[in-house]
Amino acid sequence: MADDDPITEGTFDRHLHRPLAAWVLARVRRAPSVELLTLAGLVVGLTGAVAVLLAAPRGVDWIFPAWLLFAFTVASRCRRLVAGEAEAGTLEFAIGAAFWVALTMRAAPGNPWACTLASVALVSALIHVGLHAELRRRFRDLTGGNGDAAPPSPRPSVAALARGLGPTVFHDIAAALLGPEHTGPRPAPRAARSLLAAPMRMAAPLGHDTHLALLYVTTAAAAIRLDLSFWTAALAVALGLNVWALLVVSAWRRSEALVRRLPPA
Repeated sequence: MADDDPITEGTFDRHLHRPLAAWVLARVRRAPSVELLTLAGLVVGLTGAVAVLLAAPRGVDWIFPAWLLFAFTVASRCRRLVAGEAEAGTLEFAIGAAFWVALTMRAAPGNPWACTLASVALVSALIHVGLHAELRRRFRDLTGGNGDAAPPSPRPSVAALARGLGPTVFHDIAAALLGPEHTGPRPAPRAARSLLAAPMRMAAPLGHDTHLALLYVTTAAAAIRLDLSFWTAALAVALGLNVWALLVVSAWRRSEALVRRLPPA
């Protein structure tokens, strides 16, 4: 099972999702297979998205899809613990996208501004998750840690489909934002870590765990007022997290420039 570096792990994963997933797996006599966890997560996540479309306005039944998305998040973390994967893949993004579409259809189906904002939030989430994954990879590479990449699947499988093309797309988007990575002689890992730790910690809110947590909290809050919870979540991603992502990119580029000046180890 993978045990993430606290600096590179997302905030919600570190304090909530991973401990809960580890607790669940510890109480299962025989750990379920990656395929079973992937299928279970897919069914639970899609059921939650459908439940959003069927929930009554301002009804307590909004708690049901919120719990289903939370259960999917924990099941996804269980799958990655069993598979030894640190990063989320296409499955998590697909379920998150399904919830965004369902919430938009319920909150403001005929409002072009709402649809536009939800689209911006969805694309932004893809960029944020890709940026966080690329920062993790560069941080571990420059500080002497192990890479996160899982070995390729030897045969077609549900688990391989869950990873899909996500990591490749994420890498390309993030590489364009961060610029060329350091390819020269590696500095002392401790010195590089001291310079890169601050921007890596700043990037924690950009991970997939934050986006999934925001979605299940928004879905639960819809039981009180759907339109307010939807607009709050959409603006938090499209405006708040995008501004934060720019600050993270700026901080990382400055720190990486300082790392390039360090003497080789």
